[in-house]
Amino acid sequence: MNVDDNNEYFKLAYNYVLHTACPIYLTGKAGTGKTTFLKHVKKYCTKNMIVVAPTGVAAINAGGVTMHSFFQLPFGPYVANAPRGFGMNENLVDKNTLLNNLKFGNNKRTLIQELELLIIDEVSMLRSDMLDAMDTILRVIRKRNKPFGGVQVLFIGDLYQLPPVVKDTEAPIFNTYYKSPFFFHAKVFEQTQPVFIELKKIYRQNEQKFIDLLNNLRNNELIHSDFELLNSRYNPNFKPTDHKYITLTSHNHKADAINKAELDKLPQKLFEYRGAIKGDFNDKQLPTELILKLKEGAQVMFIKNDSSGLSRYYNGKLAIVDQINQEEITVRFPESNDCLKIEKETWENITYRHDDESNTIDEKVLGTYTQFPLRLAWAITIHKSQGLTFTHAIIDAGSSFAPGQVYVALSRCTSLEGIVLHSRILANAIHSDFRIYDFNAIEQPLAQLEAHLHNEKLNYENEKIHSLFVWKQLLDKAHLLYEKTLNTKLIPEEFKAVDFCHLQIEVVKKQQEVAEKFVLELDSLFNEMAFNQEKNKIRMRLQKAVRYFTIQVYDELIVPFETFKSQFEGVARIKKYLSLLEDTENAFWQKAMQLQEASFAGEKLVGNPIVYRSISKEPKVKSKKKEKGESAKETFAYFSSGKSIEEITRIRHLATSTIESHLAEFVRSGELNVFQFVSEQDIQDVKEIFNQTKSNSTSVLVPKLNNRLTHSQVKMALNYLLFKGEIEMKPVQNS
Repeated sequence: MNVDDNNEYFKLAYNYVLHTACPIYLTGKAGTGKTTFLKHVKKYCTKNMIVVAPTGVAAINAGGVTMHSFFQLPFGPYVANAPRGFGMNENLVDKNTLLNNLKFGNNKRTLIQELELLIIDEVSMLRSDMLDAMDTILRVIRKRNKPFGGVQVLFIGDLYQLPPVVKDTEAPIFNTYYKSPFFFHAKVFEQTQPVFIELKKIYRQNEQKFIDLLNNLRNNELIHSDFELLNSRYNPNFKPTDHKYITLTSHNHKADAINKAELDKLPQKLFEYRGAIKGDFNDKQLPTELILKLKEGAQVMFIKNDSSGLSRYYNGKLAIVDQINQEEITVRFPESNDCLKIEKETWENITYRHDDESNTIDEKVLGTYTQFPLRLAWAITIHKSQGLTFTHAIIDAGSSFAPGQVYVALSRCTSLEGIVLHSRILANAIHSDFRIYDFNAIEQPLAQLEAHLHNEKLNYENEKIHSLFVWKQLLDKAHLLYEKTLNTKLIPEEFKAVDFCHLQIEVVKKQQEVAEKFVLELDSLFNEMAFNQEKNKIRMRLQKAVRYFTIQVYDELIVPFETFKSQFEGVARIKKYLSLLEDTENAFWQKAMQLQEASFAGEKLVGNPIVYRSISKEPKVKSKKKEKGESAKETFAYFSSGKSIEEITRIRHLATSTIESHLAEFVRSGELNVFQFVSEQDIQDVKEIFNQTKSNSTSVLVPKLNNRLTHSQVKMALNYLLFKGEIEMKPVQNS
């Protein structure tokens, strides 16, 4: 599904993510676009974010990591204040044990400290105690006693689908300390409540009677006629005569048995394809079999969306192996008889690292898994079908339904007519937890959510402004450097170094005092003035303050520190100390950059940069070469998220002309509105001059237009005319 511009709840949720710090619970029935929303946020939101999920496969599919690996969560239950000698479970972990077992390096700690947005996918499987454990870790590492340490959390999932797993031995703990294992009964929600947003529009099904049936099933409101309609699809002896059908079953061994039996029936030669693991990639998290066994005629399912961008297949699409040899696989799509030669796809196992130079959170690939994006698909478990879409399915779960499995299985299908039941659906198989209904009752009307969003935008803006004038991190860095300088031997002129570090502490304290006084003044301004009416007055005061503090940080901290640091060049055996110096200097620069990049009411406070990093401190160029077109796409993503061209040039460290050239590509493709840059009259003038000169060189056209338009504007106009088919020429070249 592509982004639907008319989906009000989609846009509302995205605005909450972009412009507030509120925790958000984004839910929706199956097929309402939750996965699409996650991808949209990952692509366009510029907040420092990480994505986690409860299971390895869910994490790989979401493009994130498991919450257990990132936060080093315990495998046993977590109860913060469990009494000593608590004997219900030997694996029980309390707060002290949790924190004592953390093995976070400096980069991980910095990453968490700079984190702005934590996305938790498939939240229906998240246990309440694990969320509390994450909350504890975030508070301690970030040194902020606020829910989630002040990090915005986006919960994505559907509680009516697969529930959290609680072992029999763990049940007494939840009965004693928690209202339920569901994430919304975590203790942290006694201090905060997420904004509840439900995506309403269903994209997977369009048959109203089937939609109504699924809604009643989801709400545990099936009536006699619903059961009759559902069980009208019961046909225990059904044998598919074509390859449209996939069997959804309750257990892995059932699915494996069906797939093996069907594969063995085929007389053709068996081929085996071994996937390639490079680097660190857990073999228990593989999205498909390490050794894929196929024959011509085998029914297969794609397990990944087409990465080429051509949308030739999607995750869950069925096909038939048409031709096969040891090197190549060609499949045929039953609905069209079209054939497609399949190429291998690559999945990445990522981790997150903090980039000190840019003060951003980057993804780092730890390992990859490469394999044909296929699996045998005569059968699949209901659990693994979550998130997939099928036109025809045989549902064979017998009496082995876990809570939510009936709904998950049925909602995978696009129509009721495409379903065949091998076992009847009985009333005792339909059971949803009443606590889910109670939690979902907190949903608010759209108008109320929009009003709340307006207020939270103001609060978020206020908090962002206040964070500009907090010097705590600088003071912590200065104190740490002082302590290490006292205790580090082999540094030149040790006593002078200690004196300098002590002086730095005093300078930071002085700046902090001035900043605190300004914050009091700022609070007074906000309280006395009507925010919407007096923005300009506040803006002018902020502009002066930002300029003042930027210069102070640069003149009193950065410049003296660079001189101080230069004396250690070439000094041996102080590697750790040199790293600390680097870290301290980066903190000073980050504060200066934070100040001069600050915005108020959607507009930057400082037009031109006040200070620049020295040549030696220019951000490091990434060694990974971008694929053709990727750089332009990255620019377009920033622009689409609301960044100005000026902002993008600073973020990407590229020339303005380069950024404008990137955007011109999207004018030519029709993805970008050209009238953001030129008027209709401008375009007509460019067209007229082009027809006269027959030149696509902006160096020729700009003077002919009396230099009224820039080279980039002319290029935009030409590309628009090309898109509309009003001119013909070679691609516009850089002039």
